[in-house]
Amino acid sequence: MKVKSKIWSALGSFMDHAMITKPSAADRAILTDIEAAIDRCTDLHDTVFDERYVHEILFLVSNAPGSITFLSRRISSRLESTREPVRTLKTLLLIHRLLRGGDRYFEQDLRNLWSSQDLKLDPSWLLDYSDEGYALVRCYSSFLEERISWAISQSGNLEPVRTPFMELGFGSYNDEMVELLCFRLSKCQTLLHRVMDCFPLNSSLDSPVARSVIGIVLRESFRVYEGYTEGLDCLMQSPFENASKPLRSLVNEILKKSCIQTPQIQEFYQKCKRTHVGKALDYPFVKIVNPSHIPSVENLLASKDQILEKGEITTEEIPIVENKNSLNLFPGKLETTISTVWVEFDEEDLEAISL
Repeated sequence: MKVKSKIWSALGSFMDHAMITKPSAADRAILTDIEAAIDRCTDLHDTVFDERYVHEILFLVSNAPGSITFLSRRISSRLESTREPVRTLKTLLLIHRLLRGGDRYFEQDLRNLWSSQDLKLDPSWLLDYSDEGYALVRCYSSFLEERISWAISQSGNLEPVRTPFMELGFGSYNDEMVELLCFRLSKCQTLLHRVMDCFPLNSSLDSPVARSVIGIVLRESFRVYEGYTEGLDCLMQSPFENASKPLRSLVNEILKKSCIQTPQIQEFYQKCKRTHVGKALDYPFVKIVNPSHIPSVENLLASKDQILEKGEITTEEIPIVENKNSLNLFPGKLETTISTVWVEFDEEDLEAISL
């Protein structure tokens, strides 16, 4: 099986050049079909491509181990060769649809190919174009570079993929759980920031492809925001008062950023609601994090350090503050109108978005 996979990878690498060993007729047919489907999805017409071509690509790749390398390089070549905003948007949209439609192994393979530069999401020529027509292209490309580090879980939720990074020295089980929660919240904050950057100028909303892009980005952001608010609630209920100093500092930074970002998210969604792109969408109820509670958190974190430095009591003797009362970030009752069902995007969704 490994030999077969390597053969398919070689076919993907040298499709554009003279090959030492000729592939079989069946192999050539599969690669040709993949390329034809890419061409149909990334033509110059300002219309959203048929979803059946996405399913066709996924089917062909699933039956040809290693052909995903050919697919990635073909898509990258299309991004580098075109200079048309609509065609570039359609190519990026194809990558997004493939990420959404593929299984976890397909997602992982695409992620690895992006890491190895076999799949490109940021065309180098974009740096030379600063006019309004390419604003959404640049922002969507930046969004996808963050989005590719997320995966759809078995429960249908978007989850950030955890990659190896420098350990901060968190020893206890509780510290590890809080650190994992902080990692997820930080990734949510980054992705939501990229989402807000994707909102185009009013002139871009006349494009059916642009409307499709914004619609999908918005719907995914709703689920990410749902996880974000739930994570903040969990963080405030976690006994981080006895955590290590680096971890407590990390918690503090997450909370500070949430005070700045949540009003921005609310304003962004309100802006989207006023456009014909987002009128039909089911927006979440945005909960504004109250900045007045952050000094309380800082004082709590600082007070523990002062007590430990004086040596008056041990860590186990430090009183635990009830999180639900004294550290409640959200004034009033917590509510949300977010649906708990993952929304699959199909042609009907696209037609609704374009209305």
